[in-house]
Amino acid sequence: MREAVPPIDAWLAELGVEVVGASGAAGSEAISRDVVLDGERRFDLRVTVAWVSGIGLSLWAYYGLEAMEIPKRVLHRMLRANFDYPYVKFAMTDDDRPMLVSELPAPAVTLPELARGLVRLTVVADRLLEETASAVVDRAVLPDWSGRAPRNRALLDGYRLEVEGEMPAWQPPLARRARRSPLAWLRGPAR
Repeated sequence: MREAVPPIDAWLAELGVEVVGASGAAGSEAISRDVVLDGERRFDLRVTVAWVSGIGLSLWAYYGLEAMEIPKRVLHRMLRANFDYPYVKFAMTDDDRPMLVSELPAPAVTLPELARGLVRLTVVADRLLEETASAVVDRAVLPDWSGRAPRNRALLDGYRLEVEGEMPAWQPPLARRARRSPLAWLRGPAR
């Protein structure tokens, strides 16, 4: 008996997630859909949703840019997150690009599980934003996302509290004052 192919496209539409790239026709044995998700703090996280019959659903987020040199301390933090956060894992591609991955076996693939998987990726990306900034953007200079609202607010509102309930307690880091350059120190106190 052939297992039913889940209606991934319909589910993504119901969750309010826009598909920005696709391969494989709906209902095929193997398909992939690319979406872009926003968390509360980390925005523009590109995620591939891939279904393979008999295997299940894989969600992988390209966590950073291609060909970036990732400091060893950041790589260690990502690997530590594999232990700290259930249902998600960091991995490296063949070209050393970090990915954040979550997988669901075929029998567990439902609309709510897809939603929880997508939200898990955004929550972990939110929580590790500052600690992994050098893997996210060039020179670890994060964009100014203040005032920006997540494009997938309904998805976050529907599942974030439940997903965070499965994770360790966390508080956003305190804002740090900008470091003064040696030249600024020579010029005297800031005014």
